[in-house]
Amino acid sequence: MSRIVGRDRELALLGQLRGQVTRGEGAVLLTSGDGGIGKTRLMAELARSASEGGWQVMVGRAYALETSIPYAPFADACEPVLTAMDGNLLLRLTRGDRAVLTALARSLGGSATAETRASGASAAEQHVRLHAGILQLFVRLAERQPLLLVLENLQWADDSSVELFHFLARQLARHRIMLVGTWNETERALPDALCTMTRSLRALGAASNLLLEPLAPDALGQLVTQRFDVEAASIHEFIAALHDATRGNPFFVEQTLDELIAHGTLRKAGGVWVGWQLEQVTLPHSVRDVMRARLDRLSVEARRIANLVAVAGTAVGHEVVRHAASGGHASALEEATLLAALDELRSYGMVVEHIEGGVITYDTAHPMLRQALIDAIGLARERTLHASIAVALESAHGERAERYAEQIAAHWRLADPTVNAREAVRWLLLAGRHAMERLARREAASVLRAALDRADAHSDLVDADVVPVLLDELARLYRRLGEYPEVIAMCVRARQLADARRDDIGVAVAERRLGLANEGLGRRREAIAHFDAGIARALTAGDTMLLARLRLAKGDSLQALGQPVDARGEIAQALDLAEQRGDVELLARAHRSLLKLHTWSGPAHRAWAHARSAVELAEQSGARNLAWSAHWTAAVLSGVTSNVTALQHHLARATALADELHSPLLQLRTVEIAIEFYSGTGDWDRALVEGERAVASARALNQTTLLARLLYWVGTVYLHRGETSEAQRLFDEAWGVSGAGTVDLERPLEVHGVLPAYSARVMWCAAIGEHARAIDLGRDALSVADRTGYVAWAVYRLIPSIAESAAALDDRATLDEMRVRLARDSALLAHTGGRGWVSVVEGELAHRDGSRDTATSAFQQAISILEAVPFPFDAARARVRLARVLQAYGDTEDATREALAALHVFEGLGARPAADDARGLLRAMGARMPVRRVSPGLDGLTGRELEIVRLVARRKSNKEIGVQLNISSRTVSTHVANVFDKVGVRDRTALGDLAREQGLHRSS
Repeated sequence: MSRIVGRDRELALLGQLRGQVTRGEGAVLLTSGDGGIGKTRLMAELARSASEGGWQVMVGRAYALETSIPYAPFADACEPVLTAMDGNLLLRLTRGDRAVLTALARSLGGSATAETRASGASAAEQHVRLHAGILQLFVRLAERQPLLLVLENLQWADDSSVELFHFLARQLARHRIMLVGTWNETERALPDALCTMTRSLRALGAASNLLLEPLAPDALGQLVTQRFDVEAASIHEFIAALHDATRGNPFFVEQTLDELIAHGTLRKAGGVWVGWQLEQVTLPHSVRDVMRARLDRLSVEARRIANLVAVAGTAVGHEVVRHAASGGHASALEEATLLAALDELRSYGMVVEHIEGGVITYDTAHPMLRQALIDAIGLARERTLHASIAVALESAHGERAERYAEQIAAHWRLADPTVNAREAVRWLLLAGRHAMERLARREAASVLRAALDRADAHSDLVDADVVPVLLDELARLYRRLGEYPEVIAMCVRARQLADARRDDIGVAVAERRLGLANEGLGRRREAIAHFDAGIARALTAGDTMLLARLRLAKGDSLQALGQPVDARGEIAQALDLAEQRGDVELLARAHRSLLKLHTWSGPAHRAWAHARSAVELAEQSGARNLAWSAHWTAAVLSGVTSNVTALQHHLARATALADELHSPLLQLRTVEIAIEFYSGTGDWDRALVEGERAVASARALNQTTLLARLLYWVGTVYLHRGETSEAQRLFDEAWGVSGAGTVDLERPLEVHGVLPAYSARVMWCAAIGEHARAIDLGRDALSVADRTGYVAWAVYRLIPSIAESAAALDDRATLDEMRVRLARDSALLAHTGGRGWVSVVEGELAHRDGSRDTATSAFQQAISILEAVPFPFDAARARVRLARVLQAYGDTEDATREALAALHVFEGLGARPAADDARGLLRAMGARMPVRRVSPGLDGLTGRELEIVRLVARRKSNKEIGVQLNISSRTVSTHVANVFDKVGVRDRTALGDLAREQGLHRSS
């Protein structure tokens, strides 16, 4: 390979990124530029240098033909490497994950459908697992040697590949992996998915950017002189004219030079190249003119084979080319003609030849050359060639042809729709199912919709049962994609067909799906009407399983509409049906539904009864996802009812199940409960460390409702610690991702995201003194809790925050109102923390009534309840309230004792605003102020703080520390500020000096 010229800046950047990866810091590079600008050449140079440096190199390309084939460029990069591996090594690298192989190496993976269905995982969960599994494969490869993964021509990549690229790019900070994506900027309109991905990565600062510019005249001169071994000064005018004609585009330059050689304008004479005089040289006006002239010189057979290779769209095997070119009747003469044509194409540099896995393949030398060939072919001939290639692919792969259904279907999709419609529909259906197996729902929907359109257009040529099958699969796919109008369209047709066949079960299934689609659109009442219609048909058909599922779905809609009594009735009927069938898994699901309903709306004793049944039956069923869900919900119930022993048991079991299932999503949902627990019980350092990691994961996995809750828990800790800017940022993000600011509170909404977002905003308004606003927002949130029955979100934090603002405004009516409903809801849910806050509010009311003894008793009871939970921060705040009452009645000694006890708790938690409030009260009473505790040296630091101090001693910036520890730079800043207070230093330099004096910078 000749030396690359004119790219010193770009090569320097590539070298810098390679060095970064070698040091253990991942790198992502986004490279773009015009067609022919040299992106592929630059990537080849990167691949060469990495390979010579001992890296594992994978290079893949996207093709225009494969935009509906999931993970096509990843498979193009990975399959040659994976298929060449020893089977035992491959098993260790993938941990036996069939879904990973199915996505990255179709010839190895087979079908993962049965395996994923058996796990009980939802489609979303399977998708998350697949991404995590692919990441882990690359991480394990990178543990052996640095890994370079290059994906070219992303303007043609399928959506699943773009999504996977985005996921990987955000996870590589601590791994020896360099991920590179390239695309052509001259495409008329880049796909939305690619634009969204690049904007996101740039906004996150997760990728470097490289825009390739045309070659400057000097660089173009280097290219010419290097190729022809001629002095630049002797051809100065030619180089200037060539640059003007080509605008410095390297591909155009190369094609123009090749054409001048072919014409004999540039030629060798006496061992040197001559013909550089401008009066003898006519330069073409465009690269299309160059390529058109080169194509016109091809022989008939060579042009025929070039057309076939171009229409094939990707690297195509010799056997496929031979079969397609001969119409399925190859002879020795035709083989000789084919070889001669291929020789001609290779000699002109129009086709490149490779061998992969023992198979000889051909591809056009450049995408622009492929497009020039296709443009000249004409639509009718192109369609005919696609059909021929589809048949040739099937023949060449023989018994293994179904493994390549996506490639075969891609050609049938572009073939003449009037030709062999039955075969086209069959292959499109198979391709759609393969895409579903690879969890690429959008690509599957696109292919299956093409099959349906072909079947509708030629109903007389396809089997009668094909359309119902396609409608069924499309309805399920569109529902998972959230495209509910499409679901409704498919289900209406399916219901009509089932009704015409007098198929009650088919009608009931369609009605259930119509109900779920209407739920997705927020049309709960329309959903219930469809569920009722489905229930009627299921009753007629006597299908109790379907009937139970319809009643469970109807119960969910009724609960969302704020009709918990009716919801309980429907779910109870589903439970009766499950008991009649003796179906353990259905029984577990019914009990779990009732457990969820009673957890959030009470009464608690019923929730516990269903928790025990749900857990026992789910474990008995062997469905680990269902068992996780039962334990997870039981852990939530344990938290609501302050049952710490049960919480620890169910949380441990849920954590173990999430780990067994290798599920990032289930692990994330499980750790949320732990974070909530830490924030309530005062383990705030741990809550922040775990919470920051969880927030980052939730963002990466696009879990918006879960993210809103995590932002609420973590932001609350920051607020209590006085990190108001960080709290505000997280609370604002929660408000945005939950949609709380835009939803219609009178319509169905994501309660578990919206209510925490409202609680966060109410707390924030109270903290900054906007108490009237806090009360108004709180009432809006309470209306949602009342309408939906999800009162648990109101009991802890929401109502107490409203009560605090009411107390600040001396709004006794609101205080009393909050006391009444807090007492009611806390009793309903058996919520111990809520009962503690009832006593706090009662103390505030009694204090305003001038009843010292009642107020004192109420606050003492609140302290006792909250410390027993334990909620130390809330209990300490109740002590400050008690101290104020005692001070008001002249009992300075007891007031001082209570304020000091509260201050001790606040300082231990790092709750600066509350500590300052307690100190202010002590100063007002003339009490002797306690000395702020400063730990000698570094002995008083937490494990995470010591990690950060160690890196400060190594002169790492907050950003670098955050990357290494997988936390945000803001969190690092918070920890550093806390360390300053603990060790008594004023700045980073002093902290670093202290750490180095103690040898901490040398610790591992």
